[in-house]
Amino acid sequence: MKKTYDLIVIGAGLSSLMFLNQYIKKFNSQSILLLEQKKTIKQDQTFCIWEGPGLQNITNNFKLKPKRIWKKIVVKDSEEEVIKDISPYKYVCFDGKEVLEKLLKDCKGKITVINNKKVNTIIYKDNKHEIKTIDQNYFGKLIIDSRINFKEHEVKSLFVKQAFIGHEIVVKTDTWNKNEVQLMAFKKNKNEIEFTYLLPFSSKRALIETTVFSSSPSLRDIETRHQALLKKYGPYSIQRKEKAIIPMAIISPDNLRGVLKIGTSAGMVRASSGYSMRRIANWVLKLNYSEISIDNLPQYKYQPSPLLNWLDKIFLNVIYNFPEKGPYLFVTLFSKADTSALIRFLSDDASKFDLINILASMPKILMLKGLFKK
Repeated sequence: MKKTYDLIVIGAGLSSLMFLNQYIKKFNSQSILLLEQKKTIKQDQTFCIWEGPGLQNITNNFKLKPKRIWKKIVVKDSEEEVIKDISPYKYVCFDGKEVLEKLLKDCKGKITVINNKKVNTIIYKDNKHEIKTIDQNYFGKLIIDSRINFKEHEVKSLFVKQAFIGHEIVVKTDTWNKNEVQLMAFKKNKNEIEFTYLLPFSSKRALIETTVFSSSPSLRDIETRHQALLKKYGPYSIQRKEKAIIPMAIISPDNLRGVLKIGTSAGMVRASSGYSMRRIANWVLKLNYSEISIDNLPQYKYQPSPLLNWLDKIFLNVIYNFPEKGPYLFVTLFSKADTSALIRFLSDDASKFDLINILASMPKILMLKGLFKK
């Protein structure tokens, strides 16, 4: 007779591993199986967060090693450049592969991990779930599902996508100010919001990404623009590559008996920015933990702030309907908002006073258009 696990976690991504990192510290008597469709962890991700006063300390709580830390940020378009010293806050970058390997290592010996297993279907029968893969079936009392598999009716806003292509490159001469991270350098584009994201690890080494917010982005077109951008830096060597299309939408998953959705399909990607690490960590670190059972599983469901969701819906309406105004929106916000309030807002930890400051800093007419435009 096949073993029935107390808990089966599908997907060894950031949300699953950050959750397991904290859960198994408190409860280690349950049998847990982690199924991952990839054979190995690839070096094709970068995770960035804000750290500082009033925010959960992700670096310390998960014992992670930052790749680089900055205390100055730059946001600009063709007309204005905003440079801000964000102290006592900081912008922290982590190597995605190192983070996932570290979190997975922390689980070693406490859970069963099986790679190269893509889940095809899940069937609930006789008070347990049967997970079917191409060559084997697994049984579990409860399921935590981090796959990106949301349904159309679970999307509660306009649906925008963030698409990007990035290369970490090394050049021969001093090129970048290693003390400033360029969050957004907007390009003129009437149909999409387009910008360059630049993380300088030294004066000669940087991750450069061409990013687009659009309802239907083309990675092929972005690749063409990105290659043209890289040519500006002269001879260079490529250290690694990354690309992705990230959903930017308010997502509220259905409640399924014995199944907890996490990650993108649970709304753990911030709809107005595409960032996820801070939102996932906030969820994990603020949970009121008890040993997971069929009765208390709903208490683990991610519950986003209704007010932040409302503001993000307005952002999405502007991005979708008025993409040519996107640079103006972001540059105005970064220019006028109190820096600490803005960072806490971006980190899902804004107070009422922070939100008042953010609302007062936004371009009023544009936001009103976003409010009433469907």
